[in-house]
Amino acid sequence: MINISTDNSVNPISVAVGSYDRTLALLDGTVQVEGFDTHFVTGDLEEIFAEAFTTAPYSVTELSFSNFLISSVRGTCPYVALPIFPSRSFRHSAIYLRSDAGINSPADLRGKRIGTREYSNTLSLVARGILSDDYGVSPEASDWLIGDIDHVERQTIDNKNWPANGVSIQAVVGRSLSSLMMAGDLDALIAYSPPEHFGRSNAMVRLFPEWRTVEQNYFQRTKIFPIMHIMGIRRDVLAAHPTLATAMVDAFNQSKQQAMAQLGTHQALPVMLPWMTAEMQATQSLMGQDFWCYGLEENRDVLQAQIRWSFEQGLIPRKPGLEELFVAA
Repeated sequence: MINISTDNSVNPISVAVGSYDRTLALLDGTVQVEGFDTHFVTGDLEEIFAEAFTTAPYSVTELSFSNFLISSVRGTCPYVALPIFPSRSFRHSAIYLRSDAGINSPADLRGKRIGTREYSNTLSLVARGILSDDYGVSPEASDWLIGDIDHVERQTIDNKNWPANGVSIQAVVGRSLSSLMMAGDLDALIAYSPPEHFGRSNAMVRLFPEWRTVEQNYFQRTKIFPIMHIMGIRRDVLAAHPTLATAMVDAFNQSKQQAMAQLGTHQALPVMLPWMTAEMQATQSLMGQDFWCYGLEENRDVLQAQIRWSFEQGLIPRKPGLEELFVAA
């Protein structure tokens, strides 16, 4: 049972979201949420996510898709999802190896020790889903170490979302995973960004050195552009303001369209990439004009794939329908 004591008449509607090109027009007020007084804030996403699943201070908030899914299936999530996806990413590039670990292909990960910040985060969910679907490497085939990547940040590791399906998982505190890797105590690492030792020597390499080509091929075959984060609207707020969901989707779409238009600017480049417009054209040629699309139907296949991965990995006990998770907006 979710109990949130809040006054639904209080304005403005608070919205927490990452600072991205696609949300900039919302954060600076260029795009308004029609019919509502809103206050947009941004900050550290790990903190925003942690608050969302504890005190739920924001009316609308960005959420980790994987942890949102787990909480929703358990019936403990204060939020219902909006079909807005502020963060998406292919994750072949996120798998790093110790160069002397004897890993020459994804299949060689069987029996190895793999580290990641959080077992249940969307990064890890997607990486494991890709390894399982495309290379037949299931999570049970490896040992998993959960801890901080480059610098020790936590004194305890929360295991509440770890699966109970026999996969080997252990917490690491007091040492960073990258230091374990350099010491030879970890074979592979899944990380959002390149670990600090990557690129400094030949000791750490990517599983997929030609990751851009591999990711493009993956999309061509599967049409999956993984969803990292969704926007959630607090259930009590939605009940008090039933038209807010549609207004939010419209506003986020407007903001995204402005960002898309900027990427097509050729006269004076808004981003410090000399071939930005060529990159935009190449991406649209591969993935379609609206390659970062919002909407439930437009993303049904990728969402169902990620739900399947979560179920297969033991993170959720059943596969919920999308209509159970998302507002019709």
